Amino acid sequence: MVMSFDGATVVPVGRAPPLLRDRRFLALWVGSGLAHTAYNALLFTMLIVVLEATGSSTQTSLLIITLVMPTLVLGPLVAALMDRWAKGKVVLAANVLRAVTCVLLALGYRHVWALYPLALFFSTGNLLFNPAVMAFIPSVVTKEQLVSANSLYNFTIIGSQLVGLVFLAPTVLKLGGSVGREAMFLVGSGMFAASAFWFSPLMRLGGGGGNGRLRAIPGELRQALGLLARDRPSAVALAQLTVGNALVLLFVTLMPRYMKDVLHISPSNAAFVFAPTGVGALVGLRVLPWAARRFGKERLVPAGMVGIALCLVLLAMVEPLAAFMRRASGPLNPEKLLGLSLLQSLTMVFAGPLGLSYAFLNAPAQTVLHERAPSHMRGRIFTTQAMVAQSLSLAPVIFMGALTDLLDALAGPPGIVLVLGLIAAVMMAMAAVNWRLVRGHHGKPWAS
Repeated sequence: MVMSFDGATVVPVGRAPPLLRDRRFLALWVGSGLAHTAYNALLFTMLIVVLEATGSSTQTSLLIITLVMPTLVLGPLVAALMDRWAKGKVVLAANVLRAVTCVLLALGYRHVWALYPLALFFSTGNLLFNPAVMAFIPSVVTKEQLVSANSLYNFTIIGSQLVGLVFLAPTVLKLGGSVGREAMFLVGSGMFAASAFWFSPLMRLGGGGGNGRLRAIPGELRQALGLLARDRPSAVALAQLTVGNALVLLFVTLMPRYMKDVLHISPSNAAFVFAPTGVGALVGLRVLPWAARRFGKERLVPAGMVGIALCLVLLAMVEPLAAFMRRASGPLNPEKLLGLSLLQSLTMVFAGPLGLSYAFLNAPAQTVLHERAPSHMRGRIFTTQAMVAQSLSLAPVIFMGALTDLLDALAGPPGIVLVLGLIAAVMMAMAAVNWRLVRGHHGKPWAS
């Protein structure tokens, strides 16, 4: 999973109507919600298609890598050109590209090899869409509404993950076989088309600015990297965000395999079982401002890492824990009383704190960069951060996917269980290192 936090107190939903009565913001909000929901549902669908066709975690890792490649290759160019392009046309192009790609996926998904080039086009549309929408927000709200608008937008992103992964994709895929998959791709295409329609009132906003020379792009990128490297708190935050990005990619890659090998149910149910992860993340965002004031945001990051490690250990141990509970509870076994699967119930219980812990890892680190980045370089800083995080995340994703397949080929527990334990051990070590780095350090913001 990918979230952000701007350091401000999240605005309760009950205080959002003044924003939603603004037709321009309503258009942006609905259009973004449709596009993000479709993206998450289709990401889940593609993972299911690849896993069921190949049975290989390595192949699902390759799909994730394919999805992040546009950011690595085109990220610097998009970052430099985004302020030179008309944002309305960028949003339209992104939605059209993804809508057409979904139709091609519906026609060609049976050939697994065809998923990978189509995933490149799909992800390129997402790379164009997200920064254009973020640039739109200051154009459609007042300065006083900006905090509320960003908070509502962040909640919309997380909500779209829950709706797309937990409800939309599993519901459509329940149609079964090729019918369910083709229907999901076509529904996604329609949602991207609807998103383009909702953005149509904003087409004249966010016009391109300036004719900056493209040959300045490499120097701008080096300048952003130099600032990140020289400022210790920012360098630490960059490392923390890289860890968070790698965790999201690993989670998405390994989650379907966990469903199959540990819970012994269809991977198509993964989104429902892990829905508490999104709920936990929402709770984490709500309590984060208080926790940051009470304990300091830098200290929340190692705490989040420890929480993630403990949750991963518990997820790896759900089978022996369920067996112990069956023996200890006797006639009070929840499976007998309520018809619940202990394996699924325990996984859902542990998934909630996992999401909350991730919010404590990711959001404070991103807040540090918000605070310390010069205002005139924030676009380059965050694009560079995304490029570094995703590029350094590729090796762990490839390694863990291949390791899972290798361990499965050997006798013993499922490979996914051992891999979760290994990730937990790495997270505990990183928590210790982070605690030493941030303890007692108070830096000054960069000069803008």
